[in-house]
Amino acid sequence: MTYISLNKSAVHFILAILLSFSFLSCNDDDNNSERENSSTIFESIDATMNEWYLWNKDIPNINSSDYSSVNDYFEDLLVSQDRWSYIANLQDLLAYFENGTYTGYGLAFKYDNNNDLRVKLIFESSPLVAEGITRGWKLKQINGNIIADLTDDQILDELDKSSADFVFENDLGEIKEFSANQIELDQNSVLKREVVNYQGTKVAYLAFDSFIGSSEDDLNEVFDYFKTENAEELVLDLRYNGGGSTYISNQLASLITGNIYQGEIYSKTFHNNSKSGENFSEAFSDQTLAFGFNRIFVITTASTASASEMVINGLKPYLGNENVILIGSKTHGKPVGMYVFEVEEYDLAIVPISFSITNANDEGNYFEGIAVDYEISDDLSHDFGDINESNFKAALDYISQGNFPVVTAAKSLSTTEREFKKKGLEELIDAN
Repeated sequence: MTYISLNKSAVHFILAILLSFSFLSCNDDDNNSERENSSTIFESIDATMNEWYLWNKDIPNINSSDYSSVNDYFEDLLVSQDRWSYIANLQDLLAYFENGTYTGYGLAFKYDNNNDLRVKLIFESSPLVAEGITRGWKLKQINGNIIADLTDDQILDELDKSSADFVFENDLGEIKEFSANQIELDQNSVLKREVVNYQGTKVAYLAFDSFIGSSEDDLNEVFDYFKTENAEELVLDLRYNGGGSTYISNQLASLITGNIYQGEIYSKTFHNNSKSGENFSEAFSDQTLAFGFNRIFVITTASTASASEMVINGLKPYLGNENVILIGSKTHGKPVGMYVFEVEEYDLAIVPISFSITNANDEGNYFEGIAVDYEISDDLSHDFGDINESNFKAALDYISQGNFPVVTAAKSLSTTEREFKKKGLEELIDAN
């Protein structure tokens, strides 16, 4: 994590996908005393937004005295283009970005083409790992409620409880019933890493979930392993990676390129007009364990955002568009980033969009997402790194044959596929 001192606030570079807003400990029906105390919160928000918000000239003219909810006020300050700025509990946010720590069950869900709610990922420290639950299992019931009978919000309410009764089913029809408690979890950002010898070619595979502080050591271990195994090709699975630290983004890109471009421009950062003096360029960093690949296959979905997109965009000027090959579905579309401004007396983090980012060729502005070279549905029926998982298999086929397989109707991109939606910091953590 990169830290910058700015007056009395610590500021952290982050690039993260957040589609809504977190809630402060104070609720919407604050009493008069709480409303008076929160006036300084409103003032802190106003000062931060007016100075650092990328679209500060377009902030609507609204009066904080008309609001009892700090969250509602902040949301109404945002321009229509902004899908990401938010406020959050400071300690929760820092715990996540520094250590990947949060409280929950340690897994995330996504609906498949048949509208079954499946486990899309599960962290190593999840209490459900001991029960044999892996990616692909269907959640059939929770707390006695049939999933098909619940709305998304109702499912989230059940998953938010400190303990729950689960009923899961795998593709063989095997049923698992058990109870579990939420615990404090350390999220592992590396979901899977391995080297597959596929038809005579050693293919490195990395499923990477988030760019957080603990990722630095994890990535070094991964690339040391790739080097030891003499990997020849790289498949980088970013399908659920919503972003994080720009520092880790630079580290990953530098590891991939093997220090060949050390010192050359990786990214350019631009602020609003009043902060143009803060604009800067960032060079590829020196990575001791770098192991260069001439091309890279990246598995993406609409959940691939920010720091993930930064890696893709930053590599293209050097590897060439033809050697940064995307498989899956179009990325989220977030060529902008945030700083975290701390208001410690209120345990408040103000996280506005504060800058835009381009690559060395001044290419950015991909608000509609980065298009893929081979469009195919997310395969929730196989685990990460399984050579029969359709996205990974597409990359392997291209490596061995020089072209992608014909997409069957069953594997083609389906508009019925949908994410299990959450709000605020939970969307960034992307796990229950």
